[in-house]
Amino acid sequence: MFGLEDEAKARLTELIRRWGLLADLCFSDLLLFVKDPDNPARVVVVAQVRPATAATVHQVDMVGSVFSKESAQSIFSSFSSGGPSFQERIDQAGTHKVVSQAIPVPYDGKIIAVMVRDFLLNPQRAQGELEATYVSLFEKLAKMIQHGEFPYSSDDVVETPRVGDGVMVLGADALVQFMSPNGVSAIHRLGCRSPRRGSGLTELGLPLLGPAQAAAERSPVLDEIERKGDIVVEFISFPLFDRGSPSGTLVLIRDVTDLRVKDRLILSKDATIKEIHHRVKNNLQTISSLLRLQARRIDSDKAKQALSEAERRIRSIALVHEALSREVGEQAPMGKVIESIQVLATESAPQGVKAEYEVVGDLGDVDASIATPLAVVIAELMQNSVEHAFANLPIEDSVGLKIKLELVRTNSVLKVTISDNGEGFPDSFDLQTTASLGLSIVRDLVTTQLNGKISLRPGPSAKVTIEVPLESN
Repeated sequence: MFGLEDEAKARLTELIRRWGLLADLCFSDLLLFVKDPDNPARVVVVAQVRPATAATVHQVDMVGSVFSKESAQSIFSSFSSGGPSFQERIDQAGTHKVVSQAIPVPYDGKIIAVMVRDFLLNPQRAQGELEATYVSLFEKLAKMIQHGEFPYSSDDVVETPRVGDGVMVLGADALVQFMSPNGVSAIHRLGCRSPRRGSGLTELGLPLLGPAQAAAERSPVLDEIERKGDIVVEFISFPLFDRGSPSGTLVLIRDVTDLRVKDRLILSKDATIKEIHHRVKNNLQTISSLLRLQARRIDSDKAKQALSEAERRIRSIALVHEALSREVGEQAPMGKVIESIQVLATESAPQGVKAEYEVVGDLGDVDASIATPLAVVIAELMQNSVEHAFANLPIEDSVGLKIKLELVRTNSVLKVTISDNGEGFPDSFDLQTTASLGLSIVRDLVTTQLNGKISLRPGPSAKVTIEVPLESN
């Protein structure tokens, strides 16, 4: 942000995260100005927010607009004095008077930015209690900005409801000073009494801990109250200070019943999906066990080998479903899947073969439609290295087998390269005509199910590269 230090940028980022609340309270557009580091006689708009409670003053996006010292006198005045300033002008249409209130934003003893409130001046319009209360709250928060008390240094509340959802104002004595009509409606849905000025929270039937905790911790606190009928209302308490001393609490109220119903449906759906993957994994493991049992009852070595390979491939598929049964959603963490494939390859290695694995990079979370065939492909290629890298050498010479996986993910493709330090493929090897069932499975899965490409390097030290497009899946 125009040459500001990281801590100062973080301060402004926190202000921007919360200033939708400020815009709603003051019924005004808010603009954030910083000085142009290349020309201190100019200021630049770096952020803008419009109110949800009133019409906007600026019909166009002001971010990036540059103003000189002559056209932005109040802003430069706040930069130099460290105090608020005002300026009036006629809007671009020439029909309304616009008032600009400049509020300095300090950090570490310096003014790092100026927040400007722009609103239309309409002296003929009478201001009601709600509007007067909201503007008064904004003025309190604006003073807190000037004294470095807002935004709060610690603020873990993720989302802020808009002012239109409901507002309650508590004094320093924790008694109700004001509640908006929407706020009254929200607490009525909880079965609470209608508030009167001077009422306490206990008297209203609102067991809120947030206001007291917010003042003590000097940061917003979230409360939720759920009553029979599955009515859920959210209360976010923002502590108010006057030069460091607690002066009250602004409580935003929102009926989140519909949101919580949707959350429960999503959780139920996620649990169902995870249970399905868990059952599929168990069924695949049962099939794997049946194949192992069948292999023990067959005398033919070729038949035993065929059943063993089929059992291993089923276990590769089961690994993906096992990962999906532990995660939320339909994305499989390929890093964990590959770790399990390494264990699988080690367990099925011929006697005397000890493999060392090196994994470089990460594929991240991959959609199940890609993860399942890709896991089988990786398992087959790793098994191919384990079984055939030193197939023509004495056992004592095959101890140092090293298998390397290089994983690269971009926005459009997954790239997997598997190499080893073994004998490699013969120069005459052709993947399209190979009689190897494992490599034929790899070829068909990559080119058909994954719509990808596969290439291998003949000669010593086998190297196979797979590219899987993400967009077409």
